[in-house]
Amino acid sequence: MPVNCNAVLNKMISAAPNKAANIDQSISQIEDIQGDLTEEAAAIRECVTDKARDELRAYLEGPKLAEIQILFPSSPILSDAYLVVGPTYGTIDFATGNITDWEYRQDIIPTPIPPLPSYITVYSYVPGVDPIIDKYVSDYAFGNDYITHPVGIGAAYGLEPLVDMYEQGKATLLGNKNKIVQSVNILKGYLS
Repeated sequence: MPVNCNAVLNKMISAAPNKAANIDQSISQIEDIQGDLTEEAAAIRECVTDKARDELRAYLEGPKLAEIQILFPSSPILSDAYLVVGPTYGTIDFATGNITDWEYRQDIIPTPIPPLPSYITVYSYVPGVDPIIDKYVSDYAFGNDYITHPVGIGAAYGLEPLVDMYEQGKATLLGNKNKIVQSVNILKGYLS
């Protein structure tokens, strides 16, 4: 059965302005959702992960350091313990986000025998040993995961990946709208 070209093309031409307007409305709704998700991610970062990281650091530099210094007092070989934070401490990234990248070290008097390190590790994170540290680590991990969890790896709640996904959706919708708008003049040329 042959297609009624004029009827179908006229229908497409007539529908094009509404389709374009609907796409604009969808893009506007997506932008609202993106704004909300971005605001939520910023709130979790500032009010949960950053706060857990900072409170852990204060605990490590205060009460925990005092405890470590009691357990490992200075001696002729050991000087004061100090906290060393590694490069992934406090990072927001699904794969590396953690606040367990730290340890307490004590300097040792340099020895003439290389390659001995100039310090010994006297304490590093072990889950279940200190409930205060466990809470900060757990809260940080929860917030970090909420912000960065990739879409499609068992869930779709990672706020930043969702913003990116919506950005891709906007680009697709905009491409569709442009094609619909361009089609009007071309289709009119083939009406008989």
